[in-house]
Amino acid sequence: MIDEKTSSYIDDTRDYLHQAVCQMIKIYLQSAGSLLNRPEAIKQQIENDKNLLINLVEKIAELEKQKLELH
Repeated sequence: MIDEKTSSYIDDTRDYLHQAVCQMIKIYLQSAGSLLNRPEAIKQQIENDKNLLINLVEKIAELEKQKLELH
């Protein structure tokens, strides 16, 4: 079992990583506006990107769960 100090450090690190990932996703989604010039096209690209990211996270999560089952 880990001690309280280590647990707190891990929690803080996970919070920082969460914020960093959120910021990267926000920038990624905003980049659709630099590629397209029509609001409807931008909205559609953001929706497409959102679905792509959701699928990616789901695949990564499944792979990580499978790793746990192997050990």
